[in-house]
Amino acid sequence: MAWQYSEKTKQLFMDAVQGKSGAHVGEIENPDGVGEHGSVACGDALKFMFRVQKDDSDPLKDKIVEAKFLTFGCTSAIAASEALCRIIEEKALTPIEALKITNQDIVEYLEGLPTQKIHCSVMGAEALETAVFDWAAKRGVDMEALGIRQLNNDEHEGRLICSCFGITEPYLRRKIKELNLKTVDEVTGAIKAGGACGTCRGEIQDVINEIWSTASCATGTCDLPEETKKAIEGVLTVDEPKKEEPSKRERASSFVPLATVAQKADGTYENRPALAPEETPDAALLAKSRAEYADASPYKRAKLIEKVLEEVARPIMQRDGGDLEIVDVKDNLVYVSLVGACEDCDSATLTLEMLVETVLQDRLDPNIKVVQI
Repeated sequence: MAWQYSEKTKQLFMDAVQGKSGAHVGEIENPDGVGEHGSVACGDALKFMFRVQKDDSDPLKDKIVEAKFLTFGCTSAIAASEALCRIIEEKALTPIEALKITNQDIVEYLEGLPTQKIHCSVMGAEALETAVFDWAAKRGVDMEALGIRQLNNDEHEGRLICSCFGITEPYLRRKIKELNLKTVDEVTGAIKAGGACGTCRGEIQDVINEIWSTASCATGTCDLPEETKKAIEGVLTVDEPKKEEPSKRERASSFVPLATVAQKADGTYENRPALAPEETPDAALLAKSRAEYADASPYKRAKLIEKVLEEVARPIMQRDGGDLEIVDVKDNLVYVSLVGACEDCDSATLTLEMLVETVLQDRLDPNIKVVQI
């Protein structure tokens, strides 16, 4: 079973991947503004660019007449990027006006996104901001004089909270406030922090508690659990024993990412690589399988992809209670849907990128990409 996407989300996704007229996948030659967000290593990356119709006397009156994107990501990332481009072009916005587009605007344009996929809309809004500041630098627009500060400058500054996705404390704090995030799961769904190894989830909860205790909790409007509010406000009674604060590892112990850990006989977990040594072929076999794939017809390539997934990736996912189904194969794009425990797992994107896609790239072709639908 796949993610529950709206019909509009699915339509924008299909328009983009099929290259239909009016879709926005691609690059603009000599763009007036370029912005990037995310990283391939994290499973999602977006490059956004636009071209303007320049005003002869006032650059603030430049109008964006063309927007395009390139993205490495799932259905939501592609659809959200397509939505961003359409919003800008349909409204004939200036770059400064485009800055007002929020991730919520993108979600509403898509008629909703699964909670676990909200980070895809965030990615578009961040890349847009970077592109607008790039345009401003080229056109000599003083953004500070306009009272506009580049917010995502803090992304790589400050204390690192989530090392898996490179999320710093300043960036985390900003997104928690902007998106009104109240739980760790909401944070993971919005910006992916805490969605891999899980060891930072305790620190994320600490930041959430601090932000909402000093903001809305002070006015009695915070919806944190009562026990948490009591602890924060220091109203624990003398007779009530104060529990020892668990370590970060203990606080994250309930988070078990698929295909990265194994449960031992005593019930504890241990780190486990996606592929055990006996599951990894030698160099000669890899060279042979890659050569076979390179010379194969489209039908044969699809069968080879199916064979690799059946023999290697699916058994690993099944032993964690999950699985995948191949929906379609188009050139080097493999469209799949996740089922079982994988369907709603916070680590679904990592499972696809680090297990499914990596296996196919290693054994068949480094250009293969896996897309979840």
